[in-house]
Amino acid sequence: MRLILVRHAETEENVKQINQGHLPGKLTKKGIEQTKKVALRLKDEKIDKIFVSDLKRAVDTAAAIIKFHPKAEVIYEPALREQNLGQFEGKPYGSMGEAAEAAGIDRYHFKPEGGESTAEVRKRITAYMHNLIHKEKNKTVLVISHGYPIRYFLIDFLKAPEEQWENFKHENCAVTILDIDEKGHKLHTFKCVKHLAE
Repeated sequence: MRLILVRHAETEENVKQINQGHLPGKLTKKGIEQTKKVALRLKDEKIDKIFVSDLKRAVDTAAAIIKFHPKAEVIYEPALREQNLGQFEGKPYGSMGEAAEAAGIDRYHFKPEGGESTAEVRKRITAYMHNLIHKEKNKTVLVISHGYPIRYFLIDFLKAPEEQWENFKHENCAVTILDIDEKGHKLHTFKCVKHLAE
């Protein structure tokens, strides 16, 4: 199996440092250009299936890529969404962490009103991705998702130490490619953004 992971393109909220969570997100002009560049980067991959977070910023990112893969099956999947930040969606970066600290709860287990904890999103994404890998063994699969889900899946799958969290940060439209078989896996490409500079 070849597994290709892509984070969505730049949004206005990313630029303004606003928590998006399950908000749709609106691509910037730069973000729209990023979608075209990542689409060109992936156009020669023989993609069988494309799994996309159903949030608008991911759907809009996927649209440019899908044009080059008209025969690929496309699935829009809520399980690939970013963390639901509940009452902190639309608020500045750091606001949820400040609330967690004020409540005396570590950021990982803090559950915002109307949302999910980081621990819950990690459990959600790792369960979904491990099932996907099991089901799509002999295919090339593209997954278009978000910062936290991609990071946590990779940390768990690659059995990386938690303190390497920052090393797994994917920029907008960064590409990671894993080749996976019954013997193990090979990290072919890791959070690559070279295509965005071309």
